[in-house]
Amino acid sequence: MTNASPALDLLLRLSTIEGFTVRHLRRLGCGAPRSLPGADAGPPPAGVLEKGYEAAVSRFAGEQADRTREKCETGGIRIIPAGSPEYPRLLGSIPDAPLLLFWLGKRWNGENGVAVVGSRAPTPAGKGFARELSGDLAAGGLTVVSGMARGIDTAAHEGALEGGGMTVAVLGCGVDVVYPPESGRLRERIVDRGAIVSEYAPGSCPLSWRFPARNRIVSGMCLATVVAEAPLRSGALITARAAVEQGREVLAVPGTPFYPHTAGSNRLLRDGAGFVTCAGDVMLALGGNPGPDPASPEGRVLRFLRKSRHVDEIAGGLRMPPPELLPLLLRMTQANLIAKKPGNYYIKVSV
Repeated sequence: MTNASPALDLLLRLSTIEGFTVRHLRRLGCGAPRSLPGADAGPPPAGVLEKGYEAAVSRFAGEQADRTREKCETGGIRIIPAGSPEYPRLLGSIPDAPLLLFWLGKRWNGENGVAVVGSRAPTPAGKGFARELSGDLAAGGLTVVSGMARGIDTAAHEGALEGGGMTVAVLGCGVDVVYPPESGRLRERIVDRGAIVSEYAPGSCPLSWRFPARNRIVSGMCLATVVAEAPLRSGALITARAAVEQGREVLAVPGTPFYPHTAGSNRLLRDGAGFVTCAGDVMLALGGNPGPDPASPEGRVLRFLRKSRHVDEIAGGLRMPPPELLPLLLRMTQANLIAKKPGNYYIKVSV
């Protein structure tokens, strides 16, 4: 086992206290990293501070920190402390930023993140739209962040992977814990092409109160949070509320008023959330180019080119005759919307 720096050892000790964040570290007077400008939200409960003082000198907390470090070394899990260059920049600016992140998978600088969240029991239409939206966002160069829960979260991660982009899953348990139990294959794909992240040490169980706490990380990593579909009582609304408190954009997908599945997302729209019907709406909310209308010929081609496709496959898939398709592909190539590859293959250009 390698020796940890005194600063990392302290953070590992303090991370054994559930709910202890950078804000508490400042209150404890341990010199939180200057690169994390936190907000003074008032003193935390005295009990948390007392536990912090105890953990800083406790042999038991030191032994727990050693075990956590060993698990991370064995499992290939990186420990990213607050203030580290690897710590996501946007997340570091929230008042209750995690002391540490346990990180499995590819590195990510924390730029261009968009959270896509929603119900664990969505309608088929809601799940399908979340998947499609996330694919378009990923293909457009944005990183899709969600919580790998059933329903909308799963659809968001799957869509981002299908779009050929990066996706980050924030867990309410250890990164080495497979939860939900059926998510094993998705987890492997995310680790291979994205990242799985948690503030909880390896081996931590998926306890119910940890999921609302992790939602502040989902929104805190991102420029905007999109609620794809949510009832009035939903963890997605907790994420949206955290995003508002963090000064981030909140967007929602409108739903029919006949179904309770969309009552929460519709209420967000009533209360001033941005309106999302396609990835272009998200791009526009972030100050970018919304791109072509999804219903236009250009938009149809872009949606179809989430992966490299042959010109004959494009023509057949879109039912567009070659005399109409070929000039369109030329114009889109000249506009740098798509790129032509050897063998008459085309691929969408990420911007």
